[in-house]
Amino acid sequence: MFSMVEYVSAFQKEGVTGAEKYRMDNAPKSIFKFMPFYDRGNPEVNKRNIETLSERKVWASKYYSLNDPYEFNGMYLDEMKIINSGNEVETFNGYKQYINDSFLITSFCVEGEIHPLNNMPMWAYYGNNHHGICVEYEVVDPICLHPVSYEEKRSPMTSVLGNFVTLALDAVSGKISPQNPDLLKYQFLMLNMMCVKHRSWKQENEFRILYPATRLKENGKRLSDIEMGIKMKAIYIGKDCNIRNKKKLVDIATRLKIEIYQMSVNELSSYFDMSFDSITYR
Repeated sequence: MFSMVEYVSAFQKEGVTGAEKYRMDNAPKSIFKFMPFYDRGNPEVNKRNIETLSERKVWASKYYSLNDPYEFNGMYLDEMKIINSGNEVETFNGYKQYINDSFLITSFCVEGEIHPLNNMPMWAYYGNNHHGICVEYEVVDPICLHPVSYEEKRSPMTSVLGNFVTLALDAVSGKISPQNPDLLKYQFLMLNMMCVKHRSWKQENEFRILYPATRLKENGKRLSDIEMGIKMKAIYIGKDCNIRNKKKLVDIATRLKIEIYQMSVNELSSYFDMSFDSITYR
């Protein structure tokens, strides 16, 4: 199982190569995404989610359309340090904005102390109080899959951002190789800075895909599971999902030849866990 402590330790001891090897070797085998469905109202959300699943796609968003005001903002710029270095704060803010706008995010829950299917807050917040679903994906290629770190305080990013931009511009102009060790180090740090959240989000146990999208003007787009390095494996229907939505989901699973299950409360267990039973295709 992935350990953030060991991930950081690998970077400190072996640099980017060691950390990336640890991330890739210990990436979760399965990741889970919750999606809402509604019994009444919000027909556009139901329609959008059905179409997305039918096409084996996942919605990926720009950072500003997500529900955390500190998204991509878990680190801060030290204005006095910027000014004292002879630079302008607006310039650094522009660099940060450009980099933030260059990626799409799609978030997943992974198994930790609690299995995603037993994560009641996730069912409540993102699965519309068990009226929605949870989709399981097999991780085929974890190259874009990154762990989220949950912290109490924000850390300064001024030096990391400045060094990264300087080296990136040198690489573009041909002064250094794109494989320059220092450039790779600061690139690694920048990507990880996009995966820092306050510890109040810790119950989500999130891994996220950061997908390059430099020229995209919209606030998000549908991406196929394969191009993100994942493969749809199963659909888990919330215990209160209505019959109409359930039928559409079963139809999708039948056509795509993936597993589909019905969630229910496990009345016989002493734990707060859920049961799921396979739904037989017609």
